[in-house]
Amino acid sequence: MTSSHPAALPLLIGIITAAVTAFGLTGYGFSAIGRGGRGAVARGGAALAGALAAVAYVWGLMSLFLDESGTAQACQDANPSLYGQVSGYNVSYLPPALDCRMPSGGSYSAAVPGFLGPVMTACAVTAVTLALIGVAERRRAA
Repeated sequence: MTSSHPAALPLLIGIITAAVTAFGLTGYGFSAIGRGGRGAVARGGAALAGALAAVAYVWGLMSLFLDESGTAQACQDANPSLYGQVSGYNVSYLPPALDCRMPSGGSYSAAVPGFLGPVMTACAVTAVTLALIGVAERRRAA
């Protein structure tokens, strides 16, 4: 069985960076909304949506980090009936994922909750949309 375990250092750097980003975006989001003005709610909402995306990313990276030493166990816990067919593992940092590969070419996810990818995507799209609305509102006022 080949393995590609997640490396602890990149995971820790990613966790710290995303957590600091979430903290900063949250502070900016609430202060922008509190200040008011043209497009403030959209800009603040964009920052808060970005912060939520960063929190979901931290959650995914934490799932990988906590599982780092037990990749095989995560595959077994995720699907005990298919575990005997696992031939290797694939680790992804963006989006965070641990896939248990099977010789037939298929795979199944383990360790990272499946809803995190769609949550990160939805939050990122919302953040970009609100940021564009906020910029447009500010330019219209100028």
